[in-house]
Amino acid sequence: MKRILLIVITPLLLSLGLRAQEAKDSTAVYDVFDQLSQSITVNQSPEIHSAMSAHVDKNARKAASGQADQTFRIRIFFDSGQNARAASEAAAARFRSLHPGVAVTRSFSNPFFKVTVGNYSTKADAANALKSIQQEFPTAFIVRN
Repeated sequence: MKRILLIVITPLLLSLGLRAQEAKDSTAVYDVFDQLSQSITVNQSPEIHSAMSAHVDKNARKAASGQADQTFRIRIFFDSGQNARAASEAAAARFRSLHPGVAVTRSFSNPFFKVTVGNYSTKADAANALKSIQQEFPTAFIVRN
């Protein structure tokens, strides 16, 4: 049953994705059920529709208040030792040489020196980048900006 549902839904989602890319307004909202052909009947609880509407409204309020601008970064260095300043500079320089073009930020929050890299809009993007970064910096982890 799951395979049949996956086979039916996958082409629909792919076509919606292409339509969303073609749309000029990137914040456009598409109702999946409007896109289904007339031969398919979907029995849906009204609670689902109201929950989805509430979710869209919540995201719109977040965007209006500026809270939707949260991003994710990867912390490659975090230490408070005696040579933490020099070690943070070395970590930042090493990262810049290995990954040119990726933003590197050094900061100090008493008593810790921190080096944070990248600026990813979703946690999934940060997790993908983390996989490659952990090869050079095994203690790296994702932080919310």
